[in-house]
Amino acid sequence: MQIHRSILDLIDAEAIAEDTLAFVEVKSETGQEGPGSLFLADLLRREGFEVSLDAVEPGRPNIYAHVQGGTSGRSLLFNGHTDTIPIGASHPPCRDGDWIVGRGAEDMKGGLVAMVHAAAALRKAGVRLAGDLWLTGVVGHETPIGKKEGPRRLIQRLRSSAIQAHAIVIVEGPCALWISSLGSTVFRVTITSPRGPIHTIKVPYGESPACWLGRLLGEFEHLEQEFTANSPHRLCGREQLNVGMIEAGDYVNRLPTPIRVTGTWRWMPGKTQEQIRAALQSLCGRLSAQSGLTFGFSMEATREPFETRADDPIVQAFDSAAQRVAGRAPERIGMALVGDANLFANEAGVPAIYYGPAHETAHSDHERVSARQLAHCAKVYALAAIEYCGISNP
Repeated sequence: MQIHRSILDLIDAEAIAEDTLAFVEVKSETGQEGPGSLFLADLLRREGFEVSLDAVEPGRPNIYAHVQGGTSGRSLLFNGHTDTIPIGASHPPCRDGDWIVGRGAEDMKGGLVAMVHAAAALRKAGVRLAGDLWLTGVVGHETPIGKKEGPRRLIQRLRSSAIQAHAIVIVEGPCALWISSLGSTVFRVTITSPRGPIHTIKVPYGESPACWLGRLLGEFEHLEQEFTANSPHRLCGREQLNVGMIEAGDYVNRLPTPIRVTGTWRWMPGKTQEQIRAALQSLCGRLSAQSGLTFGFSMEATREPFETRADDPIVQAFDSAAQRVAGRAPERIGMALVGDANLFANEAGVPAIYYGPAHETAHSDHERVSARQLAHCAKVYALAAIEYCGISNP
């Protein structure tokens, strides 16, 4: 279609690069991402969109731009986060040929800029979609400082129908159709002795929390062996259990109580957090009975897996759009890591996917993103919106 060519011609890689660098130059660490949100709002206004600010906390607004379409098509919501992890020793923002360098370039200010340029190209081409288009940026994404307060505020708006969308596209991640992720929880097992922190000479080693820490870790190893033996998910791989922190003891000859073991448990689509909770409950109950100690546990930052069907219209729309732009359909992938699609799919009930420029340097001190790749994404976003929503004025 001629309209497709007109839209693609309106997307300018150099303009995207300039806006991305300007965005990266705005400091917007989690908890203090207000300036980044306001930059996105100003960029949207510059391109002719009406913007509303939804203050999640004072000075920390989510950003929503609503492009009203017709009533015969589906509505589509593009989303990204305006916060970054701490800048730390990250390379200062700069341009290096095709690359925009600096904290937030790949994760995910470049994707947000591509989103805006895609919608702007539709507007400049005179395209009115047959359904509504939403362009959104949220705060509070990056954990542990962020508590997903921005995504969950957006979920409130979706559940109340203040914002309506039939699908959500998150503009980060690999340049592929990321349609599935494992679920995840941060668990903490606490081992406590009723004797308290007394002299170790008074407690046989077999009754010490230190001894039973070894038993607990052995149980975790057995679980990992089971996960390795089981069939993995076709896209996002196998179930995983990892321990990241062990806190124990305060003196060489005092009984180490309590001992805290913190880690992550990731599980495949088809399994639920309640099954993970039951498994931890059973394990802790059994070890408590065997040891005479108290094994307790907690779970936090828990997110269920998500999987968007390969035949979902949003997946089909991106297949078609990428085929037009690049001459080939994108790879369909899953990831072990979790993100906001896990929340949107499970808590808002809206099918979600990711399609971004890359996932190679996020969170590194040498973060960068390709302007050429961002332009590719903008083109795919624009054509996917047409494929998914339809055109009201063909």
